[in-house]
Amino acid sequence: MGIFDTLFGSPAGNYPQDEKSLSEVEIKKLVSRVHIRTLRQGEEGLVEQAIAARRHGDGKISLRQIYEALTQLKNQGKISVYDRKGLMKMFEEYFQ
Repeated sequence: MGIFDTLFGSPAGNYPQDEKSLSEVEIKKLVSRVHIRTLRQGEEGLVEQAIAARRHGDGKISLRQIYEALTQLKNQGKISVYDRKGLMKMFEEYFQ
């Protein structure tokens, strides 16, 4: 956590920690380039792997965990901020 996150709160804190089951098939559907047009094929696979890896053994994950996984990819330069925003919108709709 950076000093600004400590002082002002992390953006991840805006997302609930309530977990929902999310299968690998559902991840692939949500991450599809059909939905997120700025995502390239290689990026699509990276996102799918990162989210699948963050799930617990029971296949559950929270929006906060998804946001953190996507932020890590963004910070590593593997996806853009626009990719993260579009992906989070898709996952928010799915979790409703």
